Amino acid sequence: MCIRDRCMDVAKQQVADGAHVVDINVDDGMLDGHAAMQKFVKIAVTEPEVCKAPFMLDSSKFDIVLAGLKWCQGKPIVNSISLKVGEALFKEHATILRKHGAAVVVMAFDENGQAATEAEKVRICKRSYDILVNEVHFPPEDIVFDPNVLTIGTGMEEHAAYGIDFITATKQIKEQCPYVKISGGISNLSFGFRGVTYVRESIHSVFLHHAITESGMDMGIVNAKE
Repeated sequence: MCIRDRCMDVAKQQVADGAHVVDINVDDGMLDGHAAMQKFVKIAVTEPEVCKAPFMLDSSKFDIVLAGLKWCQGKPIVNSISLKVGEALFKEHATILRKHGAAVVVMAFDENGQAATEAEKVRICKRSYDILVNEVHFPPEDIVFDPNVLTIGTGMEEHAAYGIDFITATKQIKEQCPYVKISGGISNLSFGFRGVTYVRESIHSVFLHHAITESGMDMGIVNAKE
């Protein structure tokens, strides 16, 4: 069985397990990412068991995202863009995505790096929102902010509040940026406890409870089967 068929089987299984979105990421040093993304999406849109879920085109390289976007049916989600490339390129990328009708994940990064504290997360997301909505005219309901779920339990005191910072920032972002959604990579939170599955699952459960019920988190990257 070729790699393409194995990837398609993984996608089918994820949808069968209850995944709401199929994340497609071909960022690997051994692959031609542009060709791999294009080929996979072209085939995936013909697979009824896969294409009944929306696609998330996931790459750190915008040209690879575009390769998949041109072959997508329906409304895909692009993961991701951010201000770390500078405001001009950020607006250029957002304009292209708007023309394609895609939703977008916007990371809480700017020209100075990743947002770690509550204040930084809110500031960067609000700045991104204002540019997208007021200058690019991007539909606010198509914006998904990822304010960075960062690792706790590292032994460093400055990391101890990362979970709380995400939860409190989420509430403020939802208040200051109407109609947006909030997402995050949940496994990052407990990476310091890798290998201790029960502890990690417990941390995730408590975190998601508070992030969803208290702050309005909308979606997260999780194991669909579990």
